[in-house]
Formats: sequence, structure tokens, C-alpha cells
Amino acid sequence: MGFSAPGLLPLAALAAIPVAIHLLSRLRLRRVDFPSLLLLRTVRRERFSWIRLKEILLLILRTLALLFLFLALARPYLSRVVAGLGRTGDMIVVLDDSYSMNFKDRWARSVSETRDLVRTLGHGQKVMLLTATGRHQVSTPASASRVLAALDSLEPSSRAPALVPVLERASELAESLDMPVLAFTDLQARAFEGDWRPGPGQRISLVDVGTSEFDNCGIAGLSAEDPFPVAGRPVRIEALVSNHGARGVTRTAVLEVDGRQEEQVVRIPGLSSRSLLFETAISTAGDHAVGLELRSDSLETDDRRFLALNIPDRVELLLVESGQVTGRFIGDALRADTMSPYGVTRVDASQMSRTDLRRFDAVIIADAYALTAAHWTRLDFVLRSGAAALIMCGPGPAVQTGLDAYARFDGTVRSAGFVSVVDADTSHPVMAGLGQGLEHVRFWTHSRLDPEGNRVLARLSDRTPLVLENLSHRVIIWSSAPGTGMSDLQFKAVFVPLLHRTIGYLTSTRFRTGYLCADTAFVLLDDMSPVRVSTPDGILRIEPESRNGRPVLAFGYTDSPGIYSVEPGPSFAVNVEPREGDLSRADPDRLRSLGYEVLSRPGRSSSDLTVPLLLAAAAAFAAEMLLLVF
Repeated sequence: MGFSAPGLLPLAALAAIPVAIHLLSRLRLRRVDFPSLLLLRTVRRERFSWIRLKEILLLILRTLALLFLFLALARPYLSRVVAGLGRTGDMIVVLDDSYSMNFKDRWARSVSETRDLVRTLGHGQKVMLLTATGRHQVSTPASASRVLAALDSLEPSSRAPALVPVLERASELAESLDMPVLAFTDLQARAFEGDWRPGPGQRISLVDVGTSEFDNCGIAGLSAEDPFPVAGRPVRIEALVSNHGARGVTRTAVLEVDGRQEEQVVRIPGLSSRSLLFETAISTAGDHAVGLELRSDSLETDDRRFLALNIPDRVELLLVESGQVTGRFIGDALRADTMSPYGVTRVDASQMSRTDLRRFDAVIIADAYALTAAHWTRLDFVLRSGAAALIMCGPGPAVQTGLDAYARFDGTVRSAGFVSVVDADTSHPVMAGLGQGLEHVRFWTHSRLDPEGNRVLARLSDRTPLVLENLSHRVIIWSSAPGTGMSDLQFKAVFVPLLHRTIGYLTSTRFRTGYLCADTAFVLLDDMSPVRVSTPDGILRIEPESRNGRPVLAFGYTDSPGIYSVEPGPSFAVNVEPREGDLSRADPDRLRSLGYEVLSRPGRSSSDLTVPLLLAAAAAFAAEMLLLVF
């Protein structure tokens, strides 16, 4: 037997107060002679016996009532054997606080079982509390009261962490501290990806609070069908809704754009997905918040998704061409739409010295080898001031030093046949979704560039880089220019989106517009002044940092899904990981084969005697009242 509040145990001594009062009253009794006992002779002896017995019973009941009451304040409990752990003692408890635990009563059951388990700890025994997300945990051995206080502040997050990493950490701690590990989880399949297993002799027990029967739909994706939306023109928003359950369901999807709503009802068969297409007109340039809500579902966390949609304002570009590489194809591509946000000024390389480069948002060099040393000096100056440039390599001479500040030139390659793109970094915003389109472009002439100090975004079949992003400046370099005799890029459908994305990336004040909960968002800024960030949880004031010579906001407070607005600056969206909404379970037999012990529950480890003692105290008081009546 133990006590959760042993400091209150001395109060139980106050239960002796009725006994002390009774003894003191007996000590004060004195023998006094009474002149006449005639009246007492008629009283029966049995009456005196009942009075004495009644006094003794009242004394016992009062003492027990006080004893039970004061013992209840100390919160006594009985230690019991916990399945999988042996007799209750020091232990490490792991809670899966990913958002799938929001489903029905999974989280409530986990916290309740953990609370009951912790309350069985005896005096001096310690427990550690770890969470899958690493939030609000007790990472050092602590008393039961501290862990119980931490449990009161815990709730499932919007994150989707795997459980294996925290189990690895718990395993390391358990080995050094000789403590068993008990993890409460819904046994979601994606939480146990991989083949990690506990070490020999380690006890890691998984308490299964999930179920194989579930219904859940979630929004798996939300994006603009047109990667280059224009103000005043309808914008098509595409949504992907997934049904993770086995039976078909009907759901209502509500799209909201700048306060306007549009609904669609969709029927989704079991274990499948459906695409929805919404069309809305946006009349003004700038940032627009788009939200999609899926109504009437069992797991609410993945029923909302957000999109930060940016419609660019007027962007002024300087296009520098040469006699060998014309800028006509580039200019036509940038002005392919009458509503294009790009304003293009074309000049010959010989006129570059008479042009104020600072008036333009970005400079496009169609032929890097046509620039003189003086041109490079002026370009270097504006680039170091934070301007952006797209530099393309023309037919070129054998040696070129002006480009060496950004990528070292190793000569010009003229293929007998042609080379094509074999590798594209589709994780980069410029290349996302363009890999297959680039594979069909043929390159006859290109420059061989050293990728040192650059990020390779696309590589040719001869393993030389085609597209490089300079890591020190806002510069992207193409090793081949769109022009007759160099490539047929200008005749391919991929040319316009590749050029638009490149310019949009260079002139944008953002790296990405979409993140997952717990990601760190990076936003390019104009200066180092502090910025205000409006989040779903409130407003924060953040100091930017300098990266590659540019002010950058590194924002890591992204625990809640929603739209985050940077003032001054752009907006970005934070969403939950859609795969976490798939509640499919890991195979318990596979987990056992890896060395885990899978339990349906840890046994009713709770033996809290507080409530029974309070009831006993109330019963003693009630019995006392009955005796006083009779």
C-alpha cells in the first residue's frame, strides 16, 4: 500500500480526538454522595448497559469517520501487478500524441490508463513520460505528482510523427536506467514503418488503444490547377479527398476563398479517392487564403486543408540579348498571355551599360558570353544588393571568366547527336512536376559548368548540369540558351512553365507556400526589420536572419494548421500530413516477431482507495446519526 500525497498522512492522527475527549471526560468524573437513591432503584440495570454500549459505538464510529476522512486526503492506493511489466516500479511511459489518436476515445483512454498506472507508484519510485512529438514530456525520472501534472496539460497534436524514433530513445534510456517501457498507441501502420526492434532483454510493451474497425475520410491535397494564376481570370482549385475506411461514404466539401463559399457533395467508395474541381474568380493581385472543409466525419483533424494562393502583381524584367542568341523566344514566352504579370524590356548586350539595372525586379541574360567585364561588374553590384538574375549560356568562347563568380566554365560541348535531361530535382519549386516534360527536350550545344557552390536542379545525360541555383546569390544558371542550333527547348510545351517558374522563384519573396505541421517555414524578406506573423494561435513578432546574403524568416511555430501571414511579406499555408488520417493498423503478429509485447490493456493497475475511504467516512457519520436518534 502507498500514498500519492504522503505529506498529508500525519493528519490521520487527528482521528484520535474523540478518544482523547472521552478519556478526558472520564478523568474529570468525581464520586459524590447523593442523599436519597430511592428514585434510582426503579431503573433497570439493562438500561445502563445499553447507554454504555451506545457511547462505545458512537466513539468508535466518530473515530473511524475521522480516520477514513484524513486517510482519503493522503490518496492511498494498493500496488498491483501490471501485465507486461511485473510488479509496478520505475518505468518509462510513451504516449503516441499524433493526430490519429483523436479518433473517438483513443486519447482519453491512453491518458486515463497512464494516470492509473502512475498512481500505483510507491514512495520513491520514478517514472519518465515521453511523447512521440517530443512536446510537454518529462524526460528525466520524476515523481508521480510531476508526471500527473504533465498529463493534465497533454493533448493530441496536429503532427504525424512515427512512433519508432521515440521508442528507440526510450530503449536507450531503459537500457541505461534498467526501466521497462510501456507505450500507449493505436498501432497505426505508418507509425511502425521499418524493421527496428528492441535490443535483447529489453521490455517494450505496446498497449493497443485502437481498433481495426474505423471510418475516416480526409483531404489529401489542395492546389491550384494553373501554377500561374492571373487576377481577373477564373482560378481552378483541385482537391483530392480520400476515404480510408472500407465502406463507401457521402461527404460535403465546402471551399472558401476570401470569404466566398462553394459546396460540392461527393460519394467516395471505400479505400479510394475522388478529385474535386472548383472554379472561382479572383479580381485582385496579392495573397489569397483558400480553405477546404470536409463536413461530417469521424476524425476532424484531416477534414480541413489550406492553400496560400499568390497572384503576382506587375513584375518588370530586363532581357539582355546578343547577336548570337535572340531574346525573342524568351520575351514571347513571358508575354504568352495578354494578362501576364511580366513587363519585359529587351536590350542588346551593347546597350546594357546605358541601362539602370536597379529599375528591374530581375535581369535575364540570354547569352552570358556576350557580356564584357564592365557588364559583369555592374551586374555583380546589383546582385550583391539583393537583385535576381537568370543567366543563360550561349554558344560561347573557349574561355569565359565573367561567369566564374557564379559557376566555373569548363568549355562548350557540341554533341554529334544530342543530349537530354535524365535527372531533375522535383523537390525544388522550379522543377516540381516538370521532370517528364524536360526529358523530351534535345540539346545540341551546352556549356560544361562546375556545380561547386551551386545546387543542381537538372542534369543532362552526359552528367553535366543543365540548371544550377547559386547558393550565394539569387541567381539561376542554364547551361544552354533557347535558340536555334543550341536546343529545341523553345518549341516544347515545358519551356513556358519552366521559364515562368524560374522567374517567379527569383522574383518571389518566398521559397514555398505550403508546409506540414512542425515544419520550419522559410520566407525571403526585403530587409532585416522585425516582422509580425499572424498565426491560427495568435500574433508573433520575429527577428529575421541572414542566409546567403539575404534576409530570411525561419519560422518554426507551425503546430497548428491554417494560413500564416507575414507582415510585411507573403502568406503561407500549414497543413496536417494526410497519410496520418489512414488508420490502418500494423500487424500485431509482425510486431511480436520484432520483439514487442502487444497488450490489449496494461491491467487495471489503478488501486486508488480515495473514493472508497470517503464513502466509508460518510457511512460512519450516517451510522452515528442513526444511533443518536435511537
